[in-house]
Amino acid sequence: MFAQMLEQSQAPKLVVVDTDGQDDPAAAMKRLAGMAGTECKIIAIGSANDIELYRKMLTAGAVDYLVKPLATETFGRSYSAALRGAIGGKGEAKEAKIVVMIGVRGGVGASTIAVNTGWLLAHELKFQCALLDLDLQYGTSALALDIEPGRGLRDVVSSPQRVDSLMVASSIVAASDQFAILGAEESVEDIVPIDSAAITALLKEMRGNFDFIIIDLPRHMLASQKRLLAAAHEIVLIAEMSLAGIRDTLRIKNALQSLGSAAHVTLMASRTNASQSGQVDRDAFEKGAQIKIDFIVPEDAKAVTEAANTGKTLGATAQESPVTKVLLAFASRLSGKTPTAGAQKKGLFDTIAAGIAKLTGKKEGISKPAASRSSEAP
Repeated sequence: MFAQMLEQSQAPKLVVVDTDGQDDPAAAMKRLAGMAGTECKIIAIGSANDIELYRKMLTAGAVDYLVKPLATETFGRSYSAALRGAIGGKGEAKEAKIVVMIGVRGGVGASTIAVNTGWLLAHELKFQCALLDLDLQYGTSALALDIEPGRGLRDVVSSPQRVDSLMVASSIVAASDQFAILGAEESVEDIVPIDSAAITALLKEMRGNFDFIIIDLPRHMLASQKRLLAAAHEIVLIAEMSLAGIRDTLRIKNALQSLGSAAHVTLMASRTNASQSGQVDRDAFEKGAQIKIDFIVPEDAKAVTEAANTGKTLGATAQESPVTKVLLAFASRLSGKTPTAGAQKKGLFDTIAAGIAKLTGKKEGISKPAASRSSEAP
């Protein structure tokens, strides 16, 4: 039937094919891809949950293989990525920039900075960005965006030999069509092992699909994640301007130097407030820590609290906040790109609806689902 359609008209931009009932699904996919040509993206679906079949289908020409029954969110994510050309084996390979963020002291707002930087890279600067929160028990990345964390990250980071595309895909939650979250809310009563080799394998699977991977790394994991620190392109130290902040910034900076990491190190001074007791001035901090401060993030408790309580980012709720402006400047420096004024923000389902309209010539929309975690959120 598909062959007859191609004889009568031009190949569509995207096709979804059910491979159930085929004796050799990979061979059938190869024939179909050959008929459709390189401009047509093919998403295959089937009942077999087999990683070897998944790899064969990608090799045969599919951009993705999804296992039935299909979840709306999973299909939407694959559909959107296929239209962007961000998945599958065709096209120019990406190499994500890995940015590791470390709070040198507790309570300096490292997680808030990580989430908001990722959001700004995705929505203001239009990059594909993922945030990996390695605090599997107390991490707040998913909570900050009012979404449910994925369920598979614990298995991914504990067993390097089990890491594959399907496992990684099941752990990722799409906050939007350009911003993805990998986080967890594991029991505080459990010991959660994190294998450095598993992190390396995870990043290998991810880096071809994103422009930036932001990693929120708890400072107590520094000793166990030397491979990650060595692989990072940028390491961001977030410190308070106090004597303890000076001490711990210096200790972590020296530890990074001993690793021989080629990553560029950025220092952010956070929670700065001239009236706050215990703070030292900039010159004293830089002299004691033996490193220059690159960005000073001012205190804006009202804007940060409002964003946290509504499950939104500062970029969405407080664009004029001084915190937002500093983080946007940092994101721009990371990417070498400045935001486009007045750019319209589109969500995942807007992108899917636009893609369907373009393919079918119709202007029918797709209803967006209700908020996942809060029925009262505006």
